[in-house]
Formats: sequence, structure tokens, C-alpha cells
Amino acid sequence: MRIPRSVHPKTSGSSTVRVRRAAWALLAAVLTASVIGGTGIATAADIEVVTPEGRKVTLKDDGTWRYAEAAAPPDAAASAAVPAVPAVPAELSLLRRDVRGVGCRLSLKLENKLPYPINNLVPFFSAIRPDGVVYQTMSTSFMGLRPGDSQERTVDFTGITCDGIGRVQVSGGDRCDMAELDRFTEGKGLCLARVKVLPSGLMQFEK
Repeated sequence: MRIPRSVHPKTSGSSTVRVRRAAWALLAAVLTASVIGGTGIATAADIEVVTPEGRKVTLKDDGTWRYAEAAAPPDAAASAAVPAVPAVPAELSLLRRDVRGVGCRLSLKLENKLPYPINNLVPFFSAIRPDGVVYQTMSTSFMGLRPGDSQERTVDFTGITCDGIGRVQVSGGDRCDMAELDRFTEGKGLCLARVKVLPSGLMQFEK
């Protein structure tokens, strides 16, 4: 890497001098370390230093330098567009598990603790073997659930017994209809974020 040429940024003379001093100090340290370590300077990559004013400067491998660009601030409009998650979510629980031949039926309950109705919510339930392999995924819908009410549904897994299921994972639920969310709302996980999946003593039951 060559010694940086005099590339003058648009700043005051004193600031330019301080940048030069910081660059030369860093280059001296790099040269010293390279001599001690026996490595070649020619293979060095771009280096970033901080001026006394706190501005970041990038020393390029081609011998030039420039001010590092500051990261763009987060889009405030995009952040505001994400609906807030309520302090008290709805609760999804596993009530029972029943063996049905070579199959397993799960009885589920969704209790609406939200301050608005759950008009439509369709979560997915995946039966996962103890070795982590997803055996089967089923869905069920909860509809017309007013605040304070609860609703029960069942999900049937076929070809696998209840004891053969290591855990059941709850996912999906997107394109729900509740409060400001509807089937046109973009973004994954916004609907299910309003639902707390309660742990169960019957089997591992989680998001």
C-alpha cells in the first residue's frame, strides 16, 4: 500500500491537518507492526481511523483516503407503519391430546384477551419428531372471537402417534383480520405476535 496522497476533503485547513496527522500516526503503527511481524504491507486492506473531531476516515489500499459515510437513519415512516403489539395478548393453549389409531388429535383453545375482536386467524401447527424432523403441518381457523370470549378447535395429525411427536410448533397466522391488520397487511409474524402460546404439560407446545 502506498503512503496516502494529499487528497483534500471539503473542510477547514486545521481539520485537514488533524486528519493527516491521524492518518500518518496509524500508518506508522501499521508499518511498525508489519516489520515486527514480518508481513508485507502490500496485502493490507482498507483501514478506518477517527479524527479528533470524531469523524471517521477510510485509508484506501490504493493510497488515497476519504471520509467514511455515516449510516442512513432508520426510516421513521416505515417504523411507524408497524402495528404495536398489545401489552395483553390473546392466549393459545393445548387442552388435550387424544390417540386416534395411528394418529394424534390435539384440542386447542384460543382466549381473546385483546381489546378488539379476532375476526379471522389461521395458525399452522407442525408435528415435529424428537430428531427435529417436521412430520406434518396442519392448520385450523379461529373466527368471530369477541373480546373476553374463547373458542376451541381440533387438529388431527395422521400417521404419527402422540408419543411420536417431540414437540408442536405454532407458526403462520399471517393475513389475519383483527384491529388494523387484514389480509392486505404486509409483514410476517404481525398476527401471531398478538397471540401468546402457553406452555403445556401434555407435550412441548410453542411458537
